[in-house]
Amino acid sequence: EVSIAAIATEGITSGCDESGLLYCPNDSVSRSQMATFLVRAFDLPPATVDYFDDDNGMVHEAAINALAEAGITFGCGERLYCPGAPINRGQMAALLTRAADLAPSDVDSFGDDDMSPYEPAINALAAAGISGGCSADSFCPGDPVSRGQMATFLARALGL
Repeated sequence: EVSIAAIATEGITSGCDESGLLYCPNDSVSRSQMATFLVRAFDLPPATVDYFDDDNGMVHEAAINALAEAGITFGCGERLYCPGAPINRGQMAALLTRAADLAPSDVDSFGDDDMSPYEPAINALAAAGISGGCSADSFCPGDPVSRGQMATFLARALGL
């Protein structure tokens, strides 16, 4: 997959195992992994504050805090980030839209996100050509994001 190779070459991702030789494109992306992808992709500076209590000592803690300090994430509750939870397509759209500072779009690109708080971000991603849907007229905002999908979204967002 071209997108996986592109983000690996840029140092945005590594493998899913200790050897670094496997990528596991069908595995779901966790919220903590998403933070690291975005911090590396957009070269965010380190945080000066510890924003969340449920990520202490985790490998992705610094990235999670950097994402919060940049105003890209607000967590999943008061001082909670829910680092192990899979990130869904709607949440990914919101984070990536903020990280890439995408312009809003008036075009309603998908029919299945009309009640979603993520609809504006989803439409911004579609207008920017970063994301298509899970089908011709659906985005599937509640579905988990796979590592392969995340590679594609990031490669497109960065023009790789």
